[in-house]
Amino acid sequence: MFIGNSIKGVASCRRRCTATVLAIGAISLSSCQLFSTEVKNPNAVTEDAIATASAAATSLVTGLYGAVNAAGNQLVGTIGVASDELTWVGSREYWNLLDVGDVGDPLNEYTDGQFPYLAQARWLGNYVLPKLEDYDKANTLRNRADLAQAYFLTATIYTMIGESYEDFVISSDRIVNGAPVGDVNMRIMFDSAVTYLNKGLVVAQALNNTPLQARILGLRARTKFSRAVWTSLRAPRGFPSQPLINDVGANADATAALVAMGANSFRYRFEVVTQNNGGYFSTGGEMNSRLEIRAGSRYINTTSAGTRPLDGIVGIKLLDPVTGQADPVTAANIDECCRLASTTNVGWTATSAKEMQLILAEAALATNNTAEFTTRINAVRAVNSLPGWTGSPSANEMLIHERAVSLFLQGRRLNDHYRFQIRSDKWVSTRGLKPCFFPISYNERQQNPLAPQPASDRPAACQ
Repeated sequence: MFIGNSIKGVASCRRRCTATVLAIGAISLSSCQLFSTEVKNPNAVTEDAIATASAAATSLVTGLYGAVNAAGNQLVGTIGVASDELTWVGSREYWNLLDVGDVGDPLNEYTDGQFPYLAQARWLGNYVLPKLEDYDKANTLRNRADLAQAYFLTATIYTMIGESYEDFVISSDRIVNGAPVGDVNMRIMFDSAVTYLNKGLVVAQALNNTPLQARILGLRARTKFSRAVWTSLRAPRGFPSQPLINDVGANADATAALVAMGANSFRYRFEVVTQNNGGYFSTGGEMNSRLEIRAGSRYINTTSAGTRPLDGIVGIKLLDPVTGQADPVTAANIDECCRLASTTNVGWTATSAKEMQLILAEAALATNNTAEFTTRINAVRAVNSLPGWTGSPSANEMLIHERAVSLFLQGRRLNDHYRFQIRSDKWVSTRGLKPCFFPISYNERQQNPLAPQPASDRPAACQ
């Protein structure tokens, strides 16, 4: 739009100058240059304008949704390849390095490339929220559900960063470099997310908006659960002797979320469409267009080329531990994400009723409450019309299996590898020896002298 107005300005300038020349002869054109930029763009929207214009709220939240969606789309792919969910089959060597367990390399083009998108989504959340809060305080916010959704979206990116990164840079200044929070302080990602979700829940309850309450409570349960996992793996750093999580706050939120969700089939899913299928890469594009990665060998039987699953149920390798048949949950997962027919627009789930049941099942198992565990794990299985578990295989095996298939490509598997000490099939012997997560990227380190240096060094936990 600015270019169009510039052209009009130049044309107008040319006509005025020509008329003057014809009338009085040659004159200086110093005040009327051909490429004059002294034009106004009537369509320009300044940043100051949205400080008071509450009509911008929905657009701000829509932009935030797109940023979180793009970041999450990439993150579930890199976590997938670093775990056993996905595997490398193409030509890009950095997928291979993630596949064999080299999680902490800041030079990896995929984790390096995704970092700015996570940083952007995190920054945008903290940019949007104060504006919507100001509109709300001034009673000019047209739709208060926008505010609750903004709290939810900002909490989503904070939670995913906390689950997946060794350290991160948090700064609101667009000019002055910010320092990393420090690996021992990464719990603040979860604490910040909970704070946002607390505020969002108040708004959702005031609106009597059950769908908003369901996703907020579900994410808050996930966040509290993940904080407990983080503590078990990092304080001190290592594999916990007791990997099972029984967190009072997570349990309470999971119970409340299930009431709001209403059905065990509930999930809140970020839907990827062409307009927001961006980023350094698209996980769906890398799988179903470029054929660089595919579903992991634990889950599928492949074509002779090895680049995709066999068509239909024969393409499913993972067996249900109760029936001994091809696992129908995995079949549904693979249909949704990892076939050519899935297209490149592969969505990802932030919270679900299945996850709530799994949180409560794990808490029951941690306290040897077999009856409660059975009820919860069978509620998960019933969603896919699977027969109930009656004691075989072990409860621990059932929990691990149901988490693997019910949380597939949701960014949780790497943590489960570590806490249950289950090595990915592709990890080399020198990797996976202690919990290690993604580093602050090489690109950030080069531009930010406050970030870890030397820029190419892995975090201490990943060396």
